[in-house]
Parts: sequence; structure tokens; C-alpha cells
Amino acid sequence: MQSIVLTIQILNLHIFSTEFAIHESIPIYSGGLGVLSGDRLKSASDMGLPLVGVGLLYRYGYFRQRLSFDGLQQEEYVENNFLHMPLELVKNDDGSELVIDIDIPNQTIYARAWKIKIGRIPLYLLDANIDKNSKDAKTITDQLYGGDRDMRIRQEIVLGVGGAKLLKTLKIDPDVIHINEGHSAFLLLEKIRQHMEDGLSFDAAFQVVKSNCVLLHTLLFQPAMKFFM
Repeated sequence: MQSIVLTIQILNLHIFSTEFAIHESIPIYSGGLGVLSGDRLKSASDMGLPLVGVGLLYRYGYFRQRLSFDGLQQEEYVENNFLHMPLELVKNDDGSELVIDIDIPNQTIYARAWKIKIGRIPLYLLDANIDKNSKDAKTITDQLYGGDRDMRIRQEIVLGVGGAKLLKTLKIDPDVIHINEGHSAFLLLEKIRQHMEDGLSFDAAFQVVKSNCVLLHTLLFQPAMKFFM
């Protein structure tokens, strides 16, 4: 009787998401998108799959809802104390904080990284509230889904570009990157830039990124945010 041997390749998967719902003690999420992202990390840990999460660490997170005596919604923002959360700062070999720089027109934004273990899975979260930033830049990671369109696009640049730079700095090289919703779209541009920096042409870099980045969420144009330059 002939035996058949199956070889299964386990790919290193990274998930970028603007929110992760891990536990109510880490209030950096609002609803379904965060629950989906958080559950993927937990499931990967249970199954022993190699996965890394990348997101933003919000100073105030999403608002807490209260109702007035008239039945009207009132929003309340409560400041998170990161030192009371199961977080650790990501540091350089010399013990200093690891800080990522993200260039945008007329400004450089700096972000430090925090790490939290979801079982066996690391989740890295970028935080712009540091002294190197301007007063305005410090507020980029204040609120989840807060601010105007200018603030939202800066958040998405920090998540996508800053997250990709963080992984490269940590020498973490994914086989597949899952972009949860379009909030991390700038990741694609940064990955193309990195490949071109390594010597590939734009067309070759584009094909590499196209082959190992996936989007699994809203595929309709209508609900997508539009930014006018």
C-alpha cells in the first residue's frame, strides 16, 4: 500500500488594523471590526499559528456612551493609563525607546511602539504622544475614529507607513499581510518603497506587494472614506 505524505507550509501572517478588541481593560476598540481583529489574534494563539498584529495605541480610545435624562447620547472620553495595562515599551538594544519616524508633507511624525502578548501572539501598537512631536502631532493617536478627515488620514499614514517601518526595524518579515479594512492602505505604498530601496523596479515591487497583501472586509466603493488632495 502506497503512503501519501502531505507537506503543509505555514505562512507568517501579519494583520494591520485600526482597532483590536482584546479585553475591556484595553479600551482601544469600538465594535465589530475590533472584535474581528482581536479574535483573529486569539485564534492564532490557540492554533499555534505564526501571526503578528500591528495597530495604534489610543490615549482616549473610543468614547463611552451615556444617556441624558432627555434620552440624548452624550460622549465621554476617559484617558487610558498605559502603565496600568499589560503593555511593554519596545526598546533598542541600548535600552532606549524605539521610535519610528514617518514623513508627511512639511512635517515628520514620530511614534514609539508598545507590545502586548495575546497568548503567544505579539501585538505592536504605535503611540504618537511623545515629546519629539509637535503639540498637534501628539494628538494623532488620541481618539479612535475621532477628528476630521485630515486627522483620519494622518492616523492611517502612521498605521500603514509607521507599522511597515516598525516591522522592518524589528526584522520581522511577513509572508502575507492582511489589511483589515482600508485604514492601513498606506502600508502598500511603504512596502513598494522598501522593495524599490532594495533594488526592485516599481513594476516588480508592485507585483510583490500585490501577491502578498490581502484585504478581507468591505469591498464596496460606497462606504469607503474619500480624501481629496
